[in-house]
Order: sequence, then structure tokens, then C-alpha cells
Amino acid sequence: MADSPFYHFGILVEDLDAAIERYAELFGLTFIGPRTFRINRLADPDEHGLDVQAAYSHEGPPHLELIEAAGDGLYSASRGLGFHHVGLWDPAIDTNRETYLSEKALRSDARVITPADGTLAWFSHPSSACGIRFEFVDESMKRSAEELVQGGGQRGAEVSI
Repeated sequence: MADSPFYHFGILVEDLDAAIERYAELFGLTFIGPRTFRINRLADPDEHGLDVQAAYSHEGPPHLELIEAAGDGLYSASRGLGFHHVGLWDPAIDTNRETYLSEKALRSDARVITPADGTLAWFSHPSSACGIRFEFVDESMKRSAEELVQGGGQRGAEVSI
């Protein structure tokens, strides 16, 4: 059986600490962090940097990613709290992104850009995928992401992307 491409399910919350406590209580999950994920280049649609507070469940994959609402773009509370996206690995992210956009009629909602102008991750617009937003993550990040989730780490530690 092939490995599943599904990495995590993202949930946008108003209060990260309260959400961690609630999901631990409901499902017995344990979480890393929370951590600050410093996104250096996020285009949603205008390019800017953004610090996002998030925590991943140790359990998984797929992991549960809790994200505290921030900013006025992709992670804004005005876009709706609750289910935010399905995250999956993409082995050829820039090539596949072009295919999804041109041949499969997905629309882009946001893109995390590498220093070399490549794509680290991108989000499809929910209106182009039956109401679901997908986050495609460069598969080259898989090992370090799993090490981060399994390794835990200090509350409030920062991760730069």
C-alpha cells in the first residue's frame, strides 16, 4: 500500500491554548508547542511576512493542526473559524501547481514562497474544490516536518519558513 499524501487537517481557532485543551480533552490528543511559524513570504494575494501561532498533534499522520487566527488574509478570522484546510505532500510542487491551476481548474488562494522564488506550499481556493481548501506542501519538507511534530519542543519556539 502506498503512503498517503495527506499530512494534516488545519483548524482555524480564536484561542489556540483553549483549542489545544479542548481537543486534548475530547480526543486524548497531545500537541507540540504551540509554536510561532514565521512565514517570510506569504502571497494572499499581496506578498508579506506573517507570524502564525500553531500546534500540531503528535498523533498522525494525518495530524491535527490548530492555527490561531491572524492577519487579514489566509488566516483571518473573517474567513471563518473552524475547518480551514486539508494538507498534503506534493513531490513536484511547482510543476504540479501549474497543472492544478491550468488543467484541473483549481484556483490559488495563497502561496508560501521560497527565497529562490519557488513554492514551499500553496493553498487552493475552496470555491474551486467543492468547498474545501487544500494546502499542497513541498514533499522535500516531509522529514523535517515529521521530526518537528514527533520531537515536540518548547512552548513558543519559533520556526522560520
